[in-house]
Amino acid sequence: MQNTSHQPEKEADANLDSSNPDNRILTPTWANLQFALVVIMLTAANLSIAVSQIALGLALIVQLYRRFLRREPLPAIGLGRWVLALAAWALVMIPFSTDPGQSMIFYKRFYLFAAIWVAASVAVDYRRQWVLMGAILTGAVAISLYGQIHVLLKTGSLFKLRLGEMSNPMTSGCLLMMSLLLAAGFLLSRGRSKQQLIWIGVAALPVALGLVQTMTRSALLGFAVGLGVMFLLARPRWFTIFMVVLILFLVSVSLLPDGVISREMSKRLDPTYVLQGNSTSQRLYMWTEGWAMVKQHPITGVGDRDLKSIGPRYYEHPDMNYYGHLHSNPVMLAAIWGIPGFLLGMGFLLRQLWLLIRLWRSGAGRQLGPPVGWVLGAVGVWAGFFTAGLTEWYFGDAESMLLYLAITGIALGCPSSTVPTGEVNV
Repeated sequence: MQNTSHQPEKEADANLDSSNPDNRILTPTWANLQFALVVIMLTAANLSIAVSQIALGLALIVQLYRRFLRREPLPAIGLGRWVLALAAWALVMIPFSTDPGQSMIFYKRFYLFAAIWVAASVAVDYRRQWVLMGAILTGAVAISLYGQIHVLLKTGSLFKLRLGEMSNPMTSGCLLMMSLLLAAGFLLSRGRSKQQLIWIGVAALPVALGLVQTMTRSALLGFAVGLGVMFLLARPRWFTIFMVVLILFLVSVSLLPDGVISREMSKRLDPTYVLQGNSTSQRLYMWTEGWAMVKQHPITGVGDRDLKSIGPRYYEHPDMNYYGHLHSNPVMLAAIWGIPGFLLGMGFLLRQLWLLIRLWRSGAGRQLGPPVGWVLGAVGVWAGFFTAGLTEWYFGDAESMLLYLAITGIALGCPSSTVPTGEVNV
């Protein structure tokens, strides 16, 4: 089994020479520099948004140099038109914003979209694809262990506080969810050796514990949905077992006597609290507020801005807490950019799923090695991110979007060395 797993890797590496015009990206020192910067960016994605964004900026400079001075083509991802359309609409809407100055500042969010191509451009062979996955998992393991030790030393228990060492529990939950789903994609795919399977499995354990410790229900639900989707694609016979285990787990947790798990964890898993708790009611108030904004500004939206100060103009409730956003990707997209912006944002996300599923069906699922792990993992990440984004503004969260876009770009770009180009680049 081990020899079979490594054979495609040897064949792929043997074909990566300077005589192949499709592999010119490997030869310059600039490509190696960009690869190193992307590794730093992905490692820091779970650790420091400042470091990851600086690394992205430097990698983007190298990418632009290679594109315009060395005439090296960008990888054909299939998302360029959607990104340009969304960015163009957001730009045109700035003068119509209720705060044009702030909308102009917030326009910098589109800088993160460069991660799609910057990361995809360096995922050009099996070895680098493994390293890129390892970089993400290394950062996730590091922040999980650090947070677990910190919480344990501070409280004497792992579940008395929510883990949120980098930013906050919701952001940490999303980052760990995506990292864990990517690892699961590699575990469920074909073409990895026994040693690789053990290595990924061991590394995933503290990340899984860290995800649970964030107690972020959107991220936990997103992980369950993403894992279920991957089972349906790669291991359909296991899907029924997965669903039975998940249901039994939820039932057993709800029946545990008081004191077995922490009060905070018990409260967040209690169906009654989930449906009737303050967190749920606040979101319902915010979504009502967002709907009021859309009704008054159906085309332009209120603008890409902080919504806290203008919230009372659109919806008032005695128990309402006003935030800078509306805790939902779809609602927030419609509120800040109007119905056209909502359609463009949803189209951008759905386009990714269509490309990933097409890639899987075109042959990626039959390949061996990292590409299939990236494709399968990215499908799971998409499902998890989309599900969690129904109740969180992860589209506007720089930490979450940077990692999400990089994973998507690598998944859509890296299989080009093993899957016929005509089947992939659309």
